[in-house]
Amino acid sequence: MEALKQPSEQLAQLKDIHLPEQIHNYPIAYGWWILLAGLLVTLIFMIVKWQKRRKLNIAKKVALTKLKNTDNNDDVIALLKWAAFQYFPRNEVASLHGESLKNYFLKKLPVKQQEKFQLLSDQQFNNKYQLTDNPENETLKEAAHLWLSQALPPKLLKKNSVTAHERQS
Repeated sequence: MEALKQPSEQLAQLKDIHLPEQIHNYPIAYGWWILLAGLLVTLIFMIVKWQKRRKLNIAKKVALTKLKNTDNNDDVIALLKWAAFQYFPRNEVASLHGESLKNYFLKKLPVKQQEKFQLLSDQQFNNKYQLTDNPENETLKEAAHLWLSQALPPKLLKKNSVTAHERQS
């Protein structure tokens, strides 16, 4: 019986030994917190940029929609001038008309698109009042669509160069 007592005594001695509590996944390591913070900052930055871009393109979308319903050259030119007012300083655009207005629009286009705009709107800015039946009206509408889609909204670099040029004057 002594042999039986020995194992039970040994078990009694082991009774004081406790296993440690199970380790939890929290707190998360610092690297994961940094990664999470970086992802949140990136997400917020992207949302802010998207909202700014959407707000910047509202006038452009309105002008493109109205362009589909315009009937004569005067309306097309007025629509182009309205769109220019939305993005460029009023004092630059307000006094322009005819050839000077066409040249202003031409300068705001990317270099690749300037020749096409020139061909489409060659005489249209001088002949403002024409009926819809005139095929030249459609070329002015094409030129207006080209300008609205390519020149608006103006690039940030162009805005900075314009403001730097104004400061020098």
